Amino acid sequence: MEEARPIKALVVDDAAFMRKQLVEALSRSGEVEVVAVARHGLEALEAIKTLKPDVITLDVDMPVMDGLTTIKHIMVKNPIPVVMVSGLADQGKITFEALRLGAIDFFPKPSGTISKDIKDKSEELIKTLRVAANTNPKAIKRAVSKGKGNKKDTQRPEKARGVVVVLARQGAVSSFIRLLSALNELKGVGFVCIQDISPTVLSAYSKELGKFFSCSPLNGRKVAIEAGRCIVVSESRLPVLKREGGGLCLVPSQHPMSLDEALNRISEGLGERLCLVVLGGQVPREVSFVDRVISSGGDVIALSPEKCACSELSKFILENGKGQVASSEQELWEKIRGFSRRIFLQGINKGDKQVKNP
Repeated sequence: MEEARPIKALVVDDAAFMRKQLVEALSRSGEVEVVAVARHGLEALEAIKTLKPDVITLDVDMPVMDGLTTIKHIMVKNPIPVVMVSGLADQGKITFEALRLGAIDFFPKPSGTISKDIKDKSEELIKTLRVAANTNPKAIKRAVSKGKGNKKDTQRPEKARGVVVVLARQGAVSSFIRLLSALNELKGVGFVCIQDISPTVLSAYSKELGKFFSCSPLNGRKVAIEAGRCIVVSESRLPVLKREGGGLCLVPSQHPMSLDEALNRISEGLGERLCLVVLGGQVPREVSFVDRVISSGGDVIALSPEKCACSELSKFILENGKGQVASSEQELWEKIRGFSRRIFLQGINKGDKQVKNP
């Protein structure tokens, strides 16, 4: 069997010390070959023309051309998977912009802008680059931020009768943001978005997201699921679903859960009132949740693999004949709208006892 070639990476950081540390961290396993380094975005764009790397690690705060400007150029001229490696992960506006513009992931430097301990995170960083290198950047479209989006003031929040759980994993953030743009159009349905992003990055970026949309992070506390609103959850800190006061809420779990376990428990609690939306991503180690959602009467809708940056999970659903496949984001939205309409027409009142505590 032919041995897989190393992933070709371009490291972009204005600090010489960080460039050296990143090169050493990425070169440890032999799985990644750093083909060049650059001090700023302009140098990076020149290197891309000749070296054609598989993936780019990109700092944010750099002279000449900063990281966010560089992403714009990369995605327009020559789309290549980008992983932001920065000490600014806790700054919501920056993380939101990077992910909105098409970055596959945002990897926090463990101890700020100059991280002497980046090598301690080498295994995790290499895994992130491995995933990014296998994505299709041509499927990434930046999400356009329009004013205040669909964010609105509500006098009295409406309890959700049904729940749309969105798996927005690797490279799916821009698709997720576009889904949010019409969230208020859904009757009686709340959103829960599960993202494979570190809690630090997710908390910062989702707070910024909340300035445009009716959206907020879970952040380790109990949160009610309300119609027309979205709760953003980190895949590394998955909650449990509870019924409380005639409504639904998410509660932090007392023990770590796999994605499979968490979704199975949510499916048990919601049955036909659950719609699982898959925006691509890798296939998790266990995927019994897909069959569980369907057997419980819920809907599974996957965005077509051709439209996903990382298409493995959507391909799995398509090839195994599980659930529905939407050929475009517009068709995906229409299918979600159909689920919402069905839930609304059922006329489930707030005293309904079909929702169980898993």
